[in-house]
Amino acid sequence: MLASCSPIYVAKVATGHAGLLWHRRSIEKAVRDPKTPAELKAKLEVVAAARQFAFDRMGLKRSREYSTYSIVKGPYLTYLVEACEKLRFQPYLWHFPIIGSFPYKGHFNPKDAQAEADALASKGFDTYIGGVAAYNTPLWFSDPVPSTVLSYEPGELSDLIIHELTHSTVFFKNNVDFNESLATFVGGQGAKDFLAQRYGADSKELKDFLKSRYDEARFGREMDELYAELDSVYKSSATDAEKLARRETVFAPALSRLNGEGYHYKTLNNAVVMAHKVYHKDLADFERAYEAEGRDWPKTIGFLKGLDRRDPMADLRRRLLVSSGP
Repeated sequence: MLASCSPIYVAKVATGHAGLLWHRRSIEKAVRDPKTPAELKAKLEVVAAARQFAFDRMGLKRSREYSTYSIVKGPYLTYLVEACEKLRFQPYLWHFPIIGSFPYKGHFNPKDAQAEADALASKGFDTYIGGVAAYNTPLWFSDPVPSTVLSYEPGELSDLIIHELTHSTVFFKNNVDFNESLATFVGGQGAKDFLAQRYGADSKELKDFLKSRYDEARFGREMDELYAELDSVYKSSATDAEKLARRETVFAPALSRLNGEGYHYKTLNNAVVMAHKVYHKDLADFERAYEAEGRDWPKTIGFLKGLDRRDPMADLRRRLLVSSGP
């Protein structure tokens, strides 16, 4: 690892994650403890129930993941730096041993994240720093639930738990877009199924989650339209100077519109757009696979795990095309 990453970075990440692991507390014991505050207990019960649903009903890999929780100071657990070229949607990639390449790099200290973003910006990249409330490490030790997510409503909380457990079950090296989009679909659809079972098909919890998903889908459509408009600019025959000027005429009204709808972006650039695309690319293909497998989660997960590891998305589309007939 030291040959592939900065020793200082490795030490900081190891220290940050070790601190998270050191402060783990058993969710099962906390739920049984009469001293546990009622609100915290209720959220921990959702986590425990969502984990069990993911294992028993969805066929996700059984593990000790998220059977504990840790108290975290501040609004975010870590900060992801993302970067992209200015005149095409080509993300900057960080290469890590064992787990492969990623279009983002995490820092526990926001100052370290800012320093990395500044260094990339000085090289001509668009950059973006996003706060992250939870993550999954594809390693042998089990991750705790950070307290940063325990303020979430049941839908968002179960979505996140199932999303992260999906990473522990289906992971294709060097295919981040596929991995994240898959987990986004499985987490969202799995949460709907979980909420319907736990609270009922007409429950407030499910209706609130469906409303949040509708709002997220609307935002996604706006970002997709922004991507398409910018992509046409970048692929045009205009000079680089003209492309840089034209993209600002696209970003400016989009920034005003999004912030007017309640989003809080200081700026818009290619890195911001790509940050969305990583998690929401080709979700319809995963839904088609789910439907093709009769909405049977264990069969769907088994089908997805069996995709070609070199190019799982191409293999998925090929299999869907074959199954749908001529």
